[in-house]
Amino acid sequence: MRELFARKGLTVLAAILVIFAVGLVGFYMFSADYGDGLEVAMDDADVEESEPVYTGPLDYGDNYLSSLLMGIIGFFIVLSSGYLLARLLRKNDS
Repeated sequence: MRELFARKGLTVLAAILVIFAVGLVGFYMFSADYGDGLEVAMDDADVEESEPVYTGPLDYGDNYLSSLLMGIIGFFIVLSSGYLLARLLRKNDS
C-alpha cells in the first residue's frame, strides 16, 4: 500500500487530476448548449418534461457561472476527502 502513495505516484495522480479538471471545464463549455441523450430522445419523441417532484435547496445548473462554481466546490471537496483518506490509510500502515 505504501508504494501506491509514493512520491512519484502522487505526482502522477496530481497531474491526472489537474488535466481532468481543466478538460472537464473545457468539455462543459462546448457541450452545455447541447442536450444529453435523454433530452434528445424526449425532443425526438415530442415528450414534455413534467414538473419535478423534489427540488434541491441550491438552485444550480441554470447558468454557467453557478454550475462552474458548484463544480469547483465539489471537486475540492472530493479532492480533500481523498487526501484525508490517504493520510488516514498511511497512518494506519505505520
